[in-house]
Amino acid sequence: MKGQYFSFDAIIAAVIFLMAVVLLLSYWHSIKTFLDYQTSDAMKENMRIASLLFIPPDGSPTCSGIDELGFALSWDDRRVDQNIIDIAGSCASADSDWLKLRLSSPYDVYIKVNYLDGTSPASIGEQPVAENTSEVVNMRRAAAVVQDDGSTKLAFFDVYVYR
Repeated sequence: MKGQYFSFDAIIAAVIFLMAVVLLLSYWHSIKTFLDYQTSDAMKENMRIASLLFIPPDGSPTCSGIDELGFALSWDDRRVDQNIIDIAGSCASADSDWLKLRLSSPYDVYIKVNYLDGTSPASIGEQPVAENTSEVVNMRRAAAVVQDDGSTKLAFFDVYVYR
């Protein structure tokens, strides 16, 4: 019919076009948000610290002797030493800046070690409080922890980096 202003096929085409535009904009927004999260300074710092934890410590195993913190037994054996976890926990509880200085980080750091056998978790550093933090990034790493008696148990290391 000649002179018909709104035809059925034009309405359907406009609806499909609007749905495509909304779909593309939502996809772009989700990708942009994901990339912004991946490139944040806190996320980069968290990945750096989580990787540094599985190197051997630099210095003697005392609060003042450890220059750079790492939990691995050696460069060849990347299992984690339970003694270093205990030392780091006691040093960080005695001095609130100890962990931050040993990891050379501008951010505050909290590490929680959750053992898979149900043993009570070990905490290193101060746990972030929601009211006092502006940005918190968490990363989980798995490792085998060697005990004093030579036995090994599995654990998750939750590394929190926050301001």
